[in-house]
Amino acid sequence: MGPLEGIVVLDLSRYGTGRYCSMILADLGAEVISVEAPRHSLDLHGVMSDDLGFRHLGTSRNKKSIALDLKKDEGREIFCRLAGQADVIIETFRPGVVTRLGVDYETVSKLNRRIVYCSLTGYGQDGPYAQRPGHDITFAGLAGILGISGSNDGPPVHLPFQIGDMAGISQAAIAILAALHARDRIGTGQYIDASMVDGLVFHLWHYAMMFFGTGKNPGRSDLPTGSDQAWMNIYLARDGKYLSVACMEPSLWANLCRALDREDLIPRQFEPIDSQRKMYDELSRTFATKDRDEWMKLADEADVPVGPVYTFDELFDDPHVQHRKAVVEVDHPRLGKIKLLNTPFKLSETPAEVRTAPPLWAEHSRRVLGDMLGYSDADLDRLMQEKVIE
Repeated sequence: MGPLEGIVVLDLSRYGTGRYCSMILADLGAEVISVEAPRHSLDLHGVMSDDLGFRHLGTSRNKKSIALDLKKDEGREIFCRLAGQADVIIETFRPGVVTRLGVDYETVSKLNRRIVYCSLTGYGQDGPYAQRPGHDITFAGLAGILGISGSNDGPPVHLPFQIGDMAGISQAAIAILAALHARDRIGTGQYIDASMVDGLVFHLWHYAMMFFGTGKNPGRSDLPTGSDQAWMNIYLARDGKYLSVACMEPSLWANLCRALDREDLIPRQFEPIDSQRKMYDELSRTFATKDRDEWMKLADEADVPVGPVYTFDELFDDPHVQHRKAVVEVDHPRLGKIKLLNTPFKLSETPAEVRTAPPLWAEHSRRVLGDMLGYSDADLDRLMQEKVIE
């Protein structure tokens, strides 16, 4: 059993960020109930309510799904009754929305003083930009991430990986776990204001310290790869595949230079940009003489931190990734066996686990309201007919 067994989480998220956060809690054993909006009320019906779509499948394993109309009085009443029995609530609306709906922290905490209530938004609950709409690319831009991406002879580069979402998710999950731990000590829950921009800025520790110490803006790269260091860069091999080189420590740079029969480069590791550019060009010509896998074999033998730049088919075929069980299979009621990404961390005594497939849309409405709140079949039939639940 996971370490969060017995913890009940209500997830009001409408997008991937909060859903991914609650999935981590579900993998750790929490009972997570996704509180969906009824399909008829969604602006993005086809995207957000597709229970066979990639967004849903990727963030919803180990969860139950109910659909509840919080704009109806009885819908809010049902949610508040559920909140009275819950431990955690996660929501990702713009600031003020949950207050207008009557399901905000102030309201819920009066019913359940032990509730841990997490609001995860782009810009936070207050400040000049709190009401500004946004997605990952706007958060990464404001946080300075895009400003140091790419090279000087081109524009900033859009990062395909949702780095702002991941920063927000990690901070929110840590805060929720900390609040649950604190609750055992102080006896009450608390409110968490988590922001994706705040999370991104926090992860800028290296660049921020450089800026604080020198007053100079970190810039983009003179080289096309986005890095100005020959010892920390990306190189093209003979077969058209790429390698990443990460020889920051002088001993590892020396290992690389010896393996390439370029010991003359060892003392030049930290020379200025013009020299870095020349070394990069020289090493590029060297790496172009062998295939990527030949270089990987040589690097492993010489204790050099070199990695392949994989496509996804190569990634999931890699023996190390397979050994670490990065992918699991579960049985889905409509799709049969499907593959999902596994929980990345391994606890020796209370491991996280992918136990159940992503639920169908509102699959558990009747069961959850019947089991947790005692609604009869007749009550549930009426609520469905009145479109309070689905």
